[in-house]
Amino acid sequence: MRRIGKSFGLAILAASSVCLLGSGGARAESKVFEYTVEHPTYGDIGTYTNVVQEHGATTDVRTEVHIQVKMLGVEVFHQEANRKEHWEDGRLVSFQSATDDNGKNIQIDGQAHGNDFVINTPAGTINAPGRIHPSNPWAASILTTDTMMSTKSGKIIPVVVKDTGDVNITFDKKKMTLHQFFIESDKHEIVWVDGKGTVVAFQTQENGSQVNFVLKNSGTASNDSAEIQPIAKN
Repeated sequence: MRRIGKSFGLAILAASSVCLLGSGGARAESKVFEYTVEHPTYGDIGTYTNVVQEHGATTDVRTEVHIQVKMLGVEVFHQEANRKEHWEDGRLVSFQSATDDNGKNIQIDGQAHGNDFVINTPAGTINAPGRIHPSNPWAASILTTDTMMSTKSGKIIPVVVKDTGDVNITFDKKKMTLHQFFIESDKHEIVWVDGKGTVVAFQTQENGSQVNFVLKNSGTASNDSAEIQPIAKN
Protein backbone atom coordinates (compact mmCIF):
# COMPACT_ATOMS: atom_id res chain seq x y z
CA MET A 1 0.00 0.00 0.00
CA ARG A 2 1.19 3.49 -0.80
CA ARG A 3 1.10 6.28 1.78
CA ILE A 4 -0.13 9.62 0.50
CA GLY A 5 0.90 13.02 1.66
CA LYS A 6 3.92 13.55 3.89
CA SER A 7 4.55 16.65 1.80
CA PHE A 8 2.43 18.95 -0.29
CA GLY A 9 2.78 22.47 -1.98
CA LEU A 10 -9.59 15.46 5.60
CA ALA A 11 -13.03 13.28 9.97
CA ILE A 12 -15.58 13.15 7.99
CA LEU A 13 -18.71 14.16 8.01
CA ALA A 14 -20.33 17.45 4.97
CA ALA A 15 -27.37 20.70 -0.35
CA SER A 16 -27.85 23.50 -2.02
CA SER A 17 -27.29 24.73 -5.52
CA VAL A 18 -25.51 27.77 -4.12
CA CYS A 19 -22.67 29.10 -6.25
CA LEU A 20 -20.20 31.95 -5.88
CA LEU A 21 -19.93 34.84 -8.33
CA GLY A 22 -17.13 34.44 -10.84
CA SER A 23 -14.67 37.05 -12.02
CA GLY A 24 -16.15 40.22 -13.41
CA GLY A 25 -19.40 39.65 -11.52
CA ALA A 26 -20.64 37.02 -14.01
CA ARG A 27 -22.44 33.98 -12.77
CA ALA A 28 -20.29 30.85 -12.75
CA GLU A 29 -21.27 27.23 -13.05
CA SER A 30 -20.78 24.96 -10.07
CA LYS A 31 -20.62 21.19 -9.72
CA VAL A 32 -23.14 19.78 -7.26
CA PHE A 33 -22.65 16.44 -5.47
CA GLU A 34 -25.51 15.23 -3.24
CA TYR A 35 -24.94 12.23 -0.97
CA THR A 36 -27.46 10.17 0.98
CA VAL A 37 -26.42 9.47 4.58
CA GLU A 38 -26.96 5.78 5.31
CA HIS A 39 -26.90 4.48 8.91
CA PRO A 40 -26.68 0.68 9.49
CA THR A 41 -29.48 0.79 12.10
CA TYR A 42 -31.69 3.73 11.15
CA GLY A 43 -31.40 3.60 7.35
CA ASP A 44 -31.36 6.80 5.29
CA ILE A 45 -31.07 9.65 7.77
CA GLY A 46 -30.33 12.69 5.62
CA THR A 47 -28.26 14.38 2.94
CA TYR A 48 -24.76 15.80 2.62
CA THR A 49 -24.10 18.08 -0.35
CA ASN A 50 -20.95 19.66 -1.75
CA VAL A 51 -21.13 22.49 -4.28
CA VAL A 52 -17.76 23.05 -5.93
CA GLN A 53 -16.77 26.03 -8.09
CA GLU A 54 -13.33 26.21 -9.68
CA HIS A 55 -11.71 29.21 -11.41
CA GLY A 56 -8.18 28.38 -12.45
CA ALA A 57 -6.13 28.04 -9.26
CA THR A 58 -9.05 29.17 -7.06
CA THR A 59 -11.71 26.82 -5.68
CA ASP A 60 -14.74 27.55 -3.51
CA VAL A 61 -16.63 24.73 -1.82
CA ARG A 62 -19.96 24.98 -0.04
CA THR A 63 -21.35 22.17 2.08
CA GLU A 64 -24.81 21.60 3.56
CA VAL A 65 -25.63 18.82 6.00
CA HIS A 66 -29.20 17.78 6.92
CA ILE A 67 -29.45 14.78 9.25
CA GLN A 68 -32.38 13.59 11.35
CA VAL A 69 -32.71 10.31 13.28
CA LYS A 70 -36.12 9.17 14.48
CA MET A 71 -37.33 6.31 16.66
CA LEU A 72 -41.04 5.45 16.60
CA GLY A 73 -41.62 8.74 14.80
CA VAL A 74 -39.86 10.80 17.47
CA GLU A 75 -36.67 12.68 16.69
CA VAL A 76 -33.75 11.51 18.80
CA PHE A 77 -30.95 13.32 16.97
CA HIS A 78 -30.45 16.02 14.36
CA GLN A 79 -27.54 17.82 12.76
CA GLU A 80 -27.67 20.81 10.42
CA ALA A 81 -24.59 22.51 9.02
CA ASN A 82 -23.50 25.17 6.51
CA ARG A 83 -19.81 25.32 5.58
CA LYS A 84 -17.58 27.21 3.20
CA GLU A 85 -14.02 26.59 2.02
CA HIS A 86 -11.85 28.89 -0.09
CA TRP A 87 -8.71 27.45 -1.74
CA GLU A 88 -5.91 29.11 -3.69
CA ASP A 89 -3.16 27.17 -5.45
CA GLY A 90 -4.04 24.01 -3.55
CA ARG A 91 -3.91 25.69 -0.12
CA LEU A 92 -6.85 26.27 2.20
CA VAL A 93 -7.10 30.05 2.63
CA SER A 94 -10.31 30.37 4.65
CA PHE A 95 -12.95 28.17 6.26
CA GLN A 96 -16.30 28.89 7.90
CA SER A 97 -18.66 26.44 9.56
CA ALA A 98 -21.97 26.81 11.38
CA THR A 99 -23.30 23.57 12.90
CA ASP A 100 -26.37 22.74 14.94
CA ASP A 101 -25.31 19.45 16.54
CA ASN A 102 -28.49 18.22 18.20
CA GLY A 103 -29.17 21.66 19.65
CA LYS A 104 -25.56 22.65 20.33
CA ASN A 105 -24.44 25.51 18.08
CA ILE A 106 -20.80 25.40 16.97
CA GLN A 107 -19.20 28.23 14.99
CA ILE A 108 -15.77 27.73 13.37
CA ASP A 109 -13.72 30.30 11.48
CA GLY A 110 -10.27 29.72 10.03
CA GLN A 111 -7.84 31.91 8.07
CA ALA A 112 -4.41 31.36 6.54
CA HIS A 113 -1.70 33.50 8.17
CA GLY A 114 1.82 33.10 6.83
CA ASN A 115 2.80 29.45 7.14
CA ASP A 116 -0.02 28.75 9.62
CA PHE A 117 -3.77 28.28 9.49
CA VAL A 118 -5.44 29.95 12.49
CA ILE A 119 -8.70 28.37 13.63
CA ASN A 120 -11.13 30.12 15.98
CA THR A 121 -13.32 27.60 17.83
CA PRO A 122 -15.62 27.70 20.87
CA ALA A 123 -12.76 26.09 22.81
CA GLY A 124 -10.26 28.76 21.79
CA THR A 125 -7.83 29.64 19.02
CA ILE A 126 -5.70 26.93 17.38
CA ASN A 127 -2.61 27.49 15.28
CA ALA A 128 -2.49 24.69 12.72
CA PRO A 129 0.06 24.00 9.97
CA GLY A 130 -0.71 25.70 6.66
CA ARG A 131 -0.98 22.31 4.94
CA ILE A 132 -4.14 21.41 6.89
CA HIS A 133 -7.15 20.10 4.93
CA PRO A 134 -10.78 19.99 6.17
CA SER A 135 -12.35 16.56 6.72
CA ASN A 136 -14.63 17.03 3.73
CA PRO A 137 -13.84 14.70 0.78
CA TRP A 138 -15.07 16.88 -2.08
CA ALA A 139 -12.22 15.67 -4.32
CA ALA A 140 -9.48 13.04 -4.27
CA SER A 141 -6.90 15.83 -3.92
CA ILE A 142 -8.18 16.46 -0.37
CA LEU A 143 -6.57 13.17 0.62
CA THR A 144 -3.04 14.43 -0.06
CA THR A 145 -2.26 15.53 3.48
CA ASP A 146 -1.14 14.24 6.87
CA THR A 147 -3.14 16.82 8.87
CA MET A 148 -6.90 17.34 8.79
CA MET A 149 -9.34 19.63 10.57
CA SER A 150 -12.72 18.51 11.86
CA THR A 151 -15.29 20.49 9.90
CA LYS A 152 -17.60 20.43 12.93
CA SER A 153 -15.29 21.25 15.86
CA GLY A 154 -12.14 22.65 14.25
CA LYS A 155 -10.04 19.99 16.00
CA ILE A 156 -6.67 19.18 14.39
CA ILE A 157 -6.39 15.52 13.41
CA PRO A 158 -3.10 13.84 12.41
CA VAL A 159 -3.87 11.28 9.70
CA VAL A 160 -2.23 8.63 7.57
CA VAL A 161 -3.90 8.14 4.18
CA LYS A 162 -3.31 4.77 2.49
CA ASP A 163 -4.03 4.09 -1.17
CA THR A 164 -5.29 0.48 -1.25
CA GLY A 165 -5.98 0.37 -5.01
CA ASP A 166 -9.07 -0.71 -6.92
CA VAL A 167 -11.78 -2.75 -5.19
CA ASN A 168 -15.06 -4.27 -6.31
CA ILE A 169 -17.80 -2.93 -4.07
CA THR A 170 -21.60 -2.65 -3.98
CA PHE A 171 -23.59 0.42 -2.97
CA ASP A 172 -27.40 0.35 -3.04
CA LYS A 173 -27.31 -2.97 -4.96
CA LYS A 174 -25.06 -1.48 -7.66
CA LYS A 175 -21.76 -3.25 -8.26
CA MET A 176 -18.83 -1.05 -9.23
CA THR A 177 -15.07 -0.90 -9.28
CA LEU A 178 -13.69 2.06 -7.33
CA HIS A 179 -10.33 3.26 -6.05
CA GLN A 180 -10.18 2.95 -2.28
CA PHE A 181 -8.37 5.08 0.30
CA PHE A 182 -8.11 4.37 4.02
CA ILE A 183 -7.85 7.35 6.39
CA GLU A 184 -6.33 6.34 9.72
CA SER A 185 -6.57 8.70 12.68
CA ASP A 186 -8.37 8.23 15.99
CA LYS A 187 -10.88 6.29 13.89
CA HIS A 188 -10.93 4.41 10.58
CA GLU A 189 -12.52 6.11 7.57
CA ILE A 190 -12.73 5.20 3.88
CA VAL A 191 -13.14 7.16 0.63
CA TRP A 192 -14.05 5.59 -2.72
CA VAL A 193 -13.26 7.41 -5.99
CA ASP A 194 -14.18 6.52 -9.57
CA GLY A 195 -11.98 6.70 -12.66
CA LYS A 196 -12.98 10.32 -13.30
CA GLY A 197 -11.86 11.43 -9.86
CA THR A 198 -15.39 11.77 -8.46
CA VAL A 199 -15.89 10.78 -4.83
CA VAL A 200 -18.66 8.17 -5.19
CA ALA A 201 -18.90 7.32 -1.49
CA PHE A 202 -17.18 7.76 1.84
CA GLN A 203 -17.53 6.20 5.26
CA THR A 204 -16.97 7.44 8.79
CA GLN A 205 -17.47 6.03 12.27
CA GLU A 206 -19.99 7.61 14.62
CA ASN A 207 -20.56 6.13 18.08
CA GLY A 208 -19.29 2.74 16.92
CA SER A 209 -21.43 2.63 13.77
CA GLN A 210 -20.13 2.78 10.20
CA VAL A 211 -22.07 5.53 8.42
CA ASN A 212 -21.91 5.66 4.62
CA PHE A 213 -22.32 8.74 2.44
CA VAL A 214 -23.32 7.56 -1.04
CA LEU A 215 -23.54 9.81 -4.12
CA LYS A 216 -27.15 9.98 -5.35
CA ASN A 217 -27.20 13.03 -7.60
CA SER A 218 -24.60 15.12 -9.37
CA GLY A 219 -24.83 17.92 -11.89
CA THR A 220 -24.29 21.64 -12.33
CA ALA A 221 -25.96 24.77 -11.03
CA SER A 222 -25.61 28.53 -11.35
CA ASN A 223 -26.86 30.82 -8.60
CA ASP A 224 -25.99 34.01 -6.78
CA SER A 225 -23.54 33.99 -3.90
CA ALA A 226 -24.71 33.86 -0.29
CA GLU A 227 -22.83 34.09 2.97
CA ILE A 228 -22.70 31.31 5.54
CA GLN A 229 -25.20 32.18 8.25
CA PRO A 230 -25.25 30.93 11.86
CA ILE A 231 -27.90 28.29 12.47
CA ALA A 232 -30.57 29.46 14.88
CA LYS A 233 -31.47 27.30 17.85
CA ASN A 234 -34.74 25.47 17.60
